[in-house]
Amino acid sequence: MLQRWLSLTFLLSIFLTPWVLAESPESDPAISYAVPQVNNGGYVAEIKLHTAAEVEQMLRRAEVYINDIDQYPNFEPIKVILHGPELRVFDRKNYQEYKELVGLAARLEAFNVIDVQVCEERMIKDGILMSDLPSFIESVPFGPSEEKRLLKRGYQYF
Repeated sequence: MLQRWLSLTFLLSIFLTPWVLAESPESDPAISYAVPQVNNGGYVAEIKLHTAAEVEQMLRRAEVYINDIDQYPNFEPIKVILHGPELRVFDRKNYQEYKELVGLAARLEAFNVIDVQVCEERMIKDGILMSDLPSFIESVPFGPSEEKRLLKRGYQYF
């Protein structure tokens, strides 16, 4: 009986621990350091790898913040400028695969936590039209230039 209980406990810890750790801001320094504070500038999401996983991690960090407050945020939204292959996460034809991620982004946008913008040049390269993207997404002519412009205005990386 004890051996069965220990085996069950071990199996549960294997399957549940990664999920619990991913959801706990204290356990992941990448999540806990990124809670926005009101400052003179603003924040722009730092996306280096241009993957869906990186976009998800950034959105989860922003979600940690919104879950810890009792009122609507009173800071300028984090600018999320997509200018690489990660843009395809929001393409209508990939919705089933990224449904949860798109929903999270929409919710964070609705609470004024993020402001998602996409690079028009990247959209042309990937054959994506604005009508292929959720309505909460706006476009900028060239994503990397917009990111540099914001950093020069005093924005910091999130």
